[in-house]
Amino acid sequence: METIQQAIIVNSKEQVLLLKCGKAFGKELENKWEFPNGFLESETSPEKDLMGEVKNLTGLDIDIIYQFFSSIIKEGDAELFNVAYLCRLKDMKAKIKLHEDYAESRWVKPVEIKKMKVTTPQILEMAEKAMLVLGGGGSAE
Repeated sequence: METIQQAIIVNSKEQVLLLKCGKAFGKELENKWEFPNGFLESETSPEKDLMGEVKNLTGLDIDIIYQFFSSIIKEGDAELFNVAYLCRLKDMKAKIKLHEDYAESRWVKPVEIKKMKVTTPQILEMAEKAMLVLGGGGSAE
């Protein structure tokens, strides 16, 4: 079973970073939102691998606070082990340099995710748990 790592990056306004999938993802995922993520490469540590993936996808440098969520995700006939890390930006003023496979990036409050098309319903759950861990309330409006 492959492992997918997701970076739940939280900014100073208690928003999380989502990326909108572009045409490169195919019709099923195009125009859906997801966290910066990547498959775990065995030759590096999980944290170093995720930090490199985030840098590649967004141009941002992150600090990983800790792993706080794991689950199994079904993608068609395949199952993926999903691991999420709570992350902060090293530089809160850094600008996003979005990878060409993505159409857009957006900082959102977890409550806003309910109105967005996402790649998996676990995105809302992970965002809410990240806010609770940080003491920021989750989905309360």
